Amino acid sequence: MFAALSERFLSECSAEEVVEIERRQSFFVGADGATSLKAEIVARVPKICDASSFREARDLLERLGGAQALREELLFSGFVDPSTGRLTVNDKPFNVFAHFAAGKMEQTSLAAEQDALGDYKSKFLICANRPDNDRHWDSTDPKWMSKASMARRHRFLTTKDLHWQWFNLLVAGLVPSELGGISPREALTVVEEMKAAALRFARNVGGWSDQVGLYVNVFGHNNVNSLFVHILDMTEVGPGFSVQAFKNCPLDAVLKVLREEAASSMTVSVSKAIMPMHPGKSRVSSAGGKHFFFAGTDGATSLKAEIIGRIPVLKDASSFREARRLLVEELGGAGTLRQELIRSGFVNEETNQLTTGNNPFNVFAKCAAGALQQPNMAAEQALLGKFKDEFMICSNRPENDEHWDSEDPEWVGKASMSRRHRFLTSRDLHFQWFNALLFGLVEQDGWGGVNKVKALAQIEKMKAAALKYATAVEGWSDKIGIFFHVFGHNSVNSLHLHILDMKELGPTFWRYEYKNCPIDAVLKVLKEEIDHEHGAEGRLQRLELAASQAALAVTEAASLVVERKSTSQQHSKWQGSGSGDVVQLNVGGEPVSIAKETLQIAPKGSLLREMFNDRWDGHQHQFDAEGRVFLNFPSRAFKIIADHLRLLHLTPRTALLNPPRVPWELQDEALELSWLLGVHPLIDGPQWGRGESRGLPPKPRPPSRFCGRRRPPPPPPLRVPAEQPSDFSKVSIDVS
Repeated sequence: MFAALSERFLSECSAEEVVEIERRQSFFVGADGATSLKAEIVARVPKICDASSFREARDLLERLGGAQALREELLFSGFVDPSTGRLTVNDKPFNVFAHFAAGKMEQTSLAAEQDALGDYKSKFLICANRPDNDRHWDSTDPKWMSKASMARRHRFLTTKDLHWQWFNLLVAGLVPSELGGISPREALTVVEEMKAAALRFARNVGGWSDQVGLYVNVFGHNNVNSLFVHILDMTEVGPGFSVQAFKNCPLDAVLKVLREEAASSMTVSVSKAIMPMHPGKSRVSSAGGKHFFFAGTDGATSLKAEIIGRIPVLKDASSFREARRLLVEELGGAGTLRQELIRSGFVNEETNQLTTGNNPFNVFAKCAAGALQQPNMAAEQALLGKFKDEFMICSNRPENDEHWDSEDPEWVGKASMSRRHRFLTSRDLHFQWFNALLFGLVEQDGWGGVNKVKALAQIEKMKAAALKYATAVEGWSDKIGIFFHVFGHNSVNSLHLHILDMKELGPTFWRYEYKNCPIDAVLKVLKEEIDHEHGAEGRLQRLELAASQAALAVTEAASLVVERKSTSQQHSKWQGSGSGDVVQLNVGGEPVSIAKETLQIAPKGSLLREMFNDRWDGHQHQFDAEGRVFLNFPSRAFKIIADHLRLLHLTPRTALLNPPRVPWELQDEALELSWLLGVHPLIDGPQWGRGESRGLPPKPRPPSRFCGRRRPPPPPPLRVPAEQPSDFSKVSIDVS
């Protein structure tokens, strides 16, 4: 798991051990931005509820470095005392069942129930849920379903042995003897005792049926880092049991896997190569030598999980401010976060640069380094102008863009958040820029960080680059949203600023609304910190920066006005915001002016209608010198169709309009064009009008004043070719 190992440490290993180190390291992929074993297991084994998934989780742990790698994670997060190998019983992190087992907390009301364990009460302890969680065992309120007791009668069994090998059954029998562990066969015996103790309790306590369920939550899916076996009376289970079914692993499933391993005399060779760079090193702040420990919220063993547990919604200045405070004041600051990124392989300890290998796979870092390319983005990259050498525009997967508005659960959460969604990343791979949480907090001496004033300037530049792109690219509205996903709630551990056209948002935007933190909220907090820390001098520096940025913005705005002026003039002549706009066309060299409302009479799904609705991108057309959209159609046939649409628009809905009379020489041309444009039903026979009657009944048509002898015989009605597409929106014609 640990990407950076000292040369001194490696020199102590044999060649075979070095190979084993590299093999194990290659398995940590950083799934969903995981920076810990716990998060990696959750991402790669999302359900652990039977023998198969428990076996898979144990195999994955071995490939990620085994029990010793997990021990280092528990040391790092403060759950294990490195000198004794026992679970800690401090306030931070708070480990509730360890507190009970050590006698630091008591549930005096359970004394009688403890006696129900009989001979097992010297080894094990019965614990109860919170009273309010017991009371709401059958509540269907989402507030309670995930935390209420899973049955009317629900207790926990924990062990009085606080050696870390019993903190969770994922490592039962996997801890090497040099760390105080026991063999798989001995571990099997202990777990069988747990089962016997739990069943004896249920049998002796009174009021329980003989249908007893025993379950464990395997590490990764646990929310407490000390042993607890759920004991449930299965005759009355609540909604919470179903909600947590994905992680309720039967104790019998655990026993089955342990028996398999014991029978095959499986032993796990734990290489000393999985030791981190600084084994047992406490997290110490840069000032005062103060020790920091996780609160262990929901069993967090990493900064990332702790931040999620403590700040579940991070979408504004207030929550971003709290996340920065939490990191600096309680969690050890940038140094602790740097260590976590090094341990999980995202940062090279010697260079402080983000890694760009395949394990872990850091997609935006790979794009920025040129290790992963999106050739189709070259034209869009050029739109960054002078920012293109410092930043990079990236796109989502094509299928994610395609499903931006899908409400299918398969896509909500991974599809693009808007019809138009891009990412801005930095070409600077120094770890200080990997996420907004760290901006301006990395030490300048030793790690090469920049101060907050320079960090603020860089964020302003990011914002300017994003707006430069969104304003220059065709098809985007002027409603632009720019968001960060702050560390903890991020799924990629390299900078990716979300740039969204807010005019057309998809379901994924609202799914992630809780973590879409606007760039302006980040800027606000940085400015506050500068003013607070540097007083008048800081405000002066910030004002100087603001003046510089304002000058830059004026220059950029002037440039954009020049760039966009002709395009906006062109678009205004053919596609406005309302249905009453007059569209200026150049059809085969002939100017045509027609109301957009008239063109919308064309049948739904027809090419003609689609060309002039709000979803058709104007950049797909070519404009003439006067700014009119050029259509490469035969002009005479198009005018016949356009004139008939005008008459339909004028004719009241209560009156019939005869089909147009088409000169013989234009019959074939008009027939083919009407078919291609999808409007043949409107000119193939009489049609009811599409106009408003304005409250007056239509008068009878007057007799014709044209001389019958001069009128040509009526042409046969237009007939559509036998084979035609069913969906005219899919017909492709040359409109350039």
